[in-house]
Amino acid sequence: MYCVIQEVPLKKPDTHGEYKEIAVDSYSFTINGNMIKKYTYTKGGGQYERPVRKAYKISVHESYRENGRVRKRQTSICTIGYYDIIDWGSWIGDYCNLDAKAESLGMTAEELTDMIYGKFQPIIDRTKEEFRQTDEYAAKIEHERILNEHLRKKEDFDKKYNGLGEYDECYDVFGVLREPERLKQIKAQYKFRQEYEEKSRSYWNNSWSNYTSSFNMADTMDPQKAEAYKAIYKAAAKALHPDANPGKDTSGAMQVLNELKQQWGV
Repeated sequence: MYCVIQEVPLKKPDTHGEYKEIAVDSYSFTINGNMIKKYTYTKGGGQYERPVRKAYKISVHESYRENGRVRKRQTSICTIGYYDIIDWGSWIGDYCNLDAKAESLGMTAEELTDMIYGKFQPIIDRTKEEFRQTDEYAAKIEHERILNEHLRKKEDFDKKYNGLGEYDECYDVFGVLREPERLKQIKAQYKFRQEYEEKSRSYWNNSWSNYTSSFNMADTMDPQKAEAYKAIYKAAAKALHPDANPGKDTSGAMQVLNELKQQWGV
């Protein structure tokens, strides 16, 4: 039993080549009466031609004796196109029911793949190396670099200005600033949020410092004071709760408030 790989011609060319360009695109929508514009991208400029028109037909051949005569049997495994290797990979299990093929041959899937890839792997390696020398491959790598860099910048921006605006509202896919006024607005909101949080921390830290000596133990507090502290806590907690502060991070102030509550013993 042995593997045979035949190179077979394809009548039609592969038309799924990489696009030659990445172009800036945009779209707009309205939220609460405010027009929001976001920048995205499209691929265009035509697609690279794929001149190679061939595929690899993989089969397993075996010889056996029947009534004293030598006979041959051929089992087709699958056919994988030249550019299928590039676009979808070279694992034969993606192109056929590997377990069923192996069972029909009286062998395990591992034994069948070992037999096939002994001959198919050099073809795979040669195909990939040939493709690396093409303009299409160079364009594909460059497009991946652009999009990965765009994603990194977007994640960094959105993490820093979480809830205040998005990278795509200011920059295009190439990192070019398209909406300076929108960026200015986001930075102003970010500065305001930082100042607000700093003032909140400062206020509660000062309050704690001023009153901590009076609130050390709940059992030394008369009931009237305890009720007053509870009222203070409830009012402050309500004002600082996330539901009352959409788009703002009040976790720092809430942490200080909860520490005060514990200190007060209420």
